[in-house]
Amino acid sequence: MLKFLPVNFKELGAPFCEDETVNGYIGYDLSDNGKECGKCAFRLNGYSMEILSVDVYDNDTETIEGLIRSALNFGGNRNVYIAEFKSDKGVDVAVTLGFELEEGTYKGDIPSLLQGSCCKGK
Repeated sequence: MLKFLPVNFKELGAPFCEDETVNGYIGYDLSDNGKECGKCAFRLNGYSMEILSVDVYDNDTETIEGLIRSALNFGGNRNVYIAEFKSDKGVDVAVTLGFELEEGTYKGDIPSLLQGSCCKGK
């Protein structure tokens, strides 16, 4: 089982550990003695957010999805509505969640992105 916990920017490593405007999540694999399995860095900008980085050590798509959903939930709970996905890694998972390419950036509204695939007609 995986556990995703919000962390301070200092725990995210370079280049984010010096940027106080960044929030993040770290994934822990509880079946492997709580070993760290991935990180996600994002920034809140009023009603919008940017997912800057998703870094999963074994490239597991479920872990990538968990980190993205955790970041979206974090933003949604703080009245953020629009999300932009700017990470180089995890783009295929982001698209599966419903991010759409608009003007060179993957974007979506958080309520739609957090819906299950059954609610998206897929």
